[in-house]
Amino acid sequence: MDDKVKELLDKIRGTASVAADAAADTARVAGKKAGQMVDVAKLNVQLFDLNGDFNDILRRLGQVMYDTHRGQTPEGDPVTELLAEADETAAKVEEVKSRIADLRQSRSCPTCGAPCGKGDKFCRSCGASL
Repeated sequence: MDDKVKELLDKIRGTASVAADAAADTARVAGKKAGQMVDVAKLNVQLFDLNGDFNDILRRLGQVMYDTHRGQTPEGDPVTELLAEADETAAKVEEVKSRIADLRQSRSCPTCGAPCGKGDKFCRSCGASL
């Protein structure tokens, strides 16, 4: 009887050890995922700010165009400066979007913009080839 009890306790100990290892692995994965979610949230805030900056540049560009239409000649070449600023901001937006996609292990469909998996061959939303 003592050998059977000892054998049963050894099995229980082994099962508990496997369960503890699985729990530790799960905790590590959950921690990593939580860290990724925080990073994505920070990048989303940055993206929101960049989109606001881009919209402000477009507003200023529109104002210059309207002023020119009304016959008010701007000093210097604000259109070229604003377009360069818009290009720089748009590049930053794309960089942040790319970093978000990397963290999410996804990419955007070039046709409809829907999120797709890195390994997907076709968009799940519109069916376009990736």
